[in-house]
Amino acid sequence: MICPSCSHDNIAGVEVCDECGQSLSEAYKNWGSGEFQEIFAEPLSVLGLRPPVCVVPTTSLAEVISLLKGKNVGCVLVTGDLGELVGIFTERDVLYRVAGLIRNLEQITVESLMTSRPTALNADTAIQHALHLMSIHGFRHVPLVNEADKPVGVVSFRDIVGFIERNFTPGVQMGV
Repeated sequence: MICPSCSHDNIAGVEVCDECGQSLSEAYKNWGSGEFQEIFAEPLSVLGLRPPVCVVPTTSLAEVISLLKGKNVGCVLVTGDLGELVGIFTERDVLYRVAGLIRNLEQITVESLMTSRPTALNADTAIQHALHLMSIHGFRHVPLVNEADKPVGVVSFRDIVGFIERNFTPGVQMGV
């Protein structure tokens, strides 16, 4: 059975997806009203995503933290020699891996503290899938990549909440 959330091909008869843990029961497929289902089936591209802030693995933590603050973003994507996604470094990493632990931010590279091979989606992925991944894994940011695995954007939990607010506020039209 193909999981409606992550498209993983599961063995027939299983009740939970082996890849993402999503329920595969008939009840899951019929959740919410038609309008609710329709809105969350929209692709991530309707969120009006900003271009990603990217760095190379040898970028110093001092520069990365300056970028996070200066660009007012919650993460930077780390790219390899061919521009492919190799890692992610988030504001949460600053709090838990850097603050109070590392003194000389110029001498440490982002590569040593980034999350390698992060989960990534493409801009055509349904909003409900990104929200599901964020929920089960505790992500606040999910990189978006193209067919060549090169970053094209980042979807944040805040982006999705803003989308929900715009679409469920009376008098506001979808996608505006």
